[in-house]
Amino acid sequence: MGDEPIEGGIAEFVVFLDENHCRNPHLVAALVSGGVSLERHLDHFAQGIPDIEWLPVIAQRGWVLLTADARIRRKSRINMLERRAVGEYQLRMFYFSTNQSSGREMGDTLRRALPKMKAICDAQAPPFTASINKAGEVTLRDTSSSFIDSDD
Repeated sequence: MGDEPIEGGIAEFVVFLDENHCRNPHLVAALVSGGVSLERHLDHFAQGIPDIEWLPVIAQRGWVLLTADARIRRKSRINMLERRAVGEYQLRMFYFSTNQSSGREMGDTLRRALPKMKAICDAQAPPFTASINKAGEVTLRDTSSSFIDSDD
């Protein structure tokens, strides 16, 4: 079901599509064509469930979060519970740096990004966040020490 850690990586790369993207057929097709296992938010959680309730569950299962919600990584008072959950539950989180792309564009971007996403998961211990730009380039943004800060 989940991904047990192995020498700096994960045994199985399973991508969890958040609620806003779990119905995007282009993202699903990109993952399937890339040979990646996927899980969809609405297959496991009710619509509208707060992030703080499902983030720990997917982290415990070892799933890799894919979202366009970059707000989770920002150090605002509103998002501190989500940030703490990312850190506390050792989440691996990738997010699209722009949410202004069409579903098809996001799928194309994801196809280009998948090899780098896998490489980061193999090399970087959780927790972390990484951004995916329109060109499919993936940039590691936050790592374990970033989630310890509480009042920035």
